[in-house]
Amino acid sequence: MTSTSQEHDAAPAPPSAQPGVRAAFTRVWTPRLVAFGEFIDGYDLLVMGAALLFLKPAFALTSFEVGWLGAIAFIGTAVGLVVFGDLSDRFGRKVIFVVNLVFFVVASVASAFVTEVWQLMIARFLIGVAVGMDIPTSHAFLAEIAPKARRGRVAGSLPNLMWLGGAMTSVVIALALRPLTGQDTWRWLFGLAAVPALGVLIARQFLPESPRWLKAQGRHEDAKAVFEALGVEEPGTAVAHGTRSYRDLFTRRAAIRLAAVTCFFALQSFGGAVATVAGPLVIESTGIGTGNSLYFSLAGFAVGFVAVALGATVIDRINRRALGIRACLGVFAAGVVLGLFGGRSSVVLLIAYVAYSFLTWFGPGVLAWVWSSEAFPTQVRGLGSGIAQAVTRLMIALNVVLVPTLLDRFGLRTIVLYACSYLVCALIVALSPFLATSGRELEEIHAQRPVKT
Repeated sequence: MTSTSQEHDAAPAPPSAQPGVRAAFTRVWTPRLVAFGEFIDGYDLLVMGAALLFLKPAFALTSFEVGWLGAIAFIGTAVGLVVFGDLSDRFGRKVIFVVNLVFFVVASVASAFVTEVWQLMIARFLIGVAVGMDIPTSHAFLAEIAPKARRGRVAGSLPNLMWLGGAMTSVVIALALRPLTGQDTWRWLFGLAAVPALGVLIARQFLPESPRWLKAQGRHEDAKAVFEALGVEEPGTAVAHGTRSYRDLFTRRAAIRLAAVTCFFALQSFGGAVATVAGPLVIESTGIGTGNSLYFSLAGFAVGFVAVALGATVIDRINRRALGIRACLGVFAAGVVLGLFGGRSSVVLLIAYVAYSFLTWFGPGVLAWVWSSEAFPTQVRGLGSGIAQAVTRLMIALNVVLVPTLLDRFGLRTIVLYACSYLVCALIVALSPFLATSGRELEEIHAQRPVKT
């Protein structure tokens, strides 16, 4: 071997080509560990739907108390979303990843040992705050590391698959624990949420900072190294950096986007909660019993998982606006059938509930995540996403507060009211041409002159 070849062999490889566990871990696990925060969110916020079936007799809860116990975590989440979405823009995504999971683990364990309803209210509120810390941070991070050709899958489908995985896990655990723990099942459901959160907390210590956030801070060399480590091509369009201002969200053009994305996200979640957090209560109102309610709920989540997986194959290939309009109209139709005819036949109930869940997750459930991560520039992406998600969580809280009372009064016909929110969603998408974002870099989407698609 010549000296020249020896020198060549001895030369260090670029970061993206360096062998070793750390490099492989960064490239393969970064998006998964970030999105896994949604598994925890899906488990913990959806576990309340199952837990309420056990809490109701254990504490002799009224419909009013059931509604507020289901809603209080969403209110806490709304607080965490706005406050920590802003902080993630200021101090970076990684530091918030650490803080929120420490907070979550402690609050989850505490919620399993409460003895009074008011104590559980406080614990659930604090858990909601912890979830709210993570959502806009992970939301922004995933959009910022995703190639434009796969951003729909990375920033929309992946976190929703994780979220649904968490929701299904909560129901499976409830069904498995019920024969063993009886009315104390809710304590186990809450306490076990700390286990995956602790594991993710440890693993996230090895994550890099968001490369686009680094570029927005003027740290171009650090950003380049992270792009290489992730195996992602740097965007050809420059990431704007400089003085950060809240006005970036409230100029005329930005305010229109914020309003459209927020309204779409909130309304689709208001209607979609019927098939998620309020699902067990909705199905139980038909008189089929607690056990069957859990199985129906599990079926709805499983169908949603399949829908997101199938949607992931097309979300970056087709016109997202057309998908949004058609899917929203389909959910509305399924909701009308479910509300008007589901109580008359178990077959109609099952088919309509499955259709409602499938179409929700195939279209608007995922598109809301994608659009709310694309709509804002890097400097205020966490805050913008946080505002959209905060309003969304408040709408879900309103849904959960209203559902028990409305079901007592109107029965399954209540679902028709919630399904109408999808008509408004379809109208919002039809009036928002800027939601045609497939195949465009984030920086192109936020350019002053829109790029023709």
